[in-house]
Amino acid sequence: MTPSDFEAWSVTEPGGEVTVFLRGELDLPAGGRARQALLSAITRDGGHLTVDVSQLSFIDAAGVRGLMTAQLAAEAAGQPMRVVGAQGIVATVLRLLHFIDAEDSPLPAQPSAGRRVV
Repeated sequence: MTPSDFEAWSVTEPGGEVTVFLRGELDLPAGGRARQALLSAITRDGGHLTVDVSQLSFIDAAGVRGLMTAQLAAEAAGQPMRVVGAQGIVATVLRLLHFIDAEDSPLPAQPSAGRRVV
């Protein structure tokens, strides 16, 4: 897959909930575009933020960093963020890093003093 095969887009519901969809391989070349899409969704609408990763086939440290950056920004804005739809290697990586639990549910936000280090 080439960097141009990665896509990120968002849909805003009438109630203000924003879903950002990520598709393809979330790696170093795609990390900046994913981070920008996530941060734009946070600052633009202020409602709940859902990140749908069901169409991701791969995620590396750069991709995880983008998700963590978005999570921290969402926390700072008082906007809940959850990651849904993780499958295969993406689910394994996100579970190992305690980003989601075993049932693919987002873990509660951590207090500032107890931030997870990636």
